[in-house]
Amino acid sequence: MLIEIANGSLLEGDPTGALQTLAEAERDDPSLPELYHSRALAFFGKHDLSSAIKAARHSVSLKSNYSDANNTLGKLLIDDGKLNEAEGPLLVAANDPLYRDSYKAWTSLGVLKFRQNDFSQAEIYLNHAIQDAPAQSCIAYYFRGQVELKNNHIEQAIKDYNQATKKTCARLSEAHLALGLAYQQNRQYDLARKTFLDVEKRFPNTQYAEKAMDHLRYLP
Repeated sequence: MLIEIANGSLLEGDPTGALQTLAEAERDDPSLPELYHSRALAFFGKHDLSSAIKAARHSVSLKSNYSDANNTLGKLLIDDGKLNEAEGPLLVAANDPLYRDSYKAWTSLGVLKFRQNDFSQAEIYLNHAIQDAPAQSCIAYYFRGQVELKNNHIEQAIKDYNQATKKTCARLSEAHLALGLAYQQNRQYDLARKTFLDVEKRFPNTQYAEKAMDHLRYLP
């Protein structure tokens, strides 16, 4: 019950309150892996990456096949630049047939390989994410578009960036900007102009709006 209360605090944007409740839960029963997973999320909410990783590691040590914790640990390790170490726990979560959020782990694996410049493997992982949850794979579509751009497949990149800006993905500002840049690179200047103006409207006073306006000035 205390862990559920802590998770409610996390949803309300109160990681400190969550940590206080989790400390109480730990006094009652320090053996629950869910407790330390929630603690990892709370520390991440407080921008304390090292403490978040420590808590996620402990959660996985208590339950090695705990997919939520493995997914979180892998994502945190990527954020900490430990790419090689992140792959193991992410693969555990991604390959769990009962894990509803496996697309998140596949996405993180794709991002990991993209950052390692292994674009072929990145695309394989990102394809997995999109197959598992096509409506939720905003980041996977965006990074697959990045892979396609690296391979000079501009038309396919445009298709992926479009998917990364639709419906539930509409808030992914970097995908909107990438779409405009791909249109510009493909000499579809009217569509590029429209997209850059849309970025400025959707995301005012951000670096994405500034970059969009910079590119807009140089369109023919």
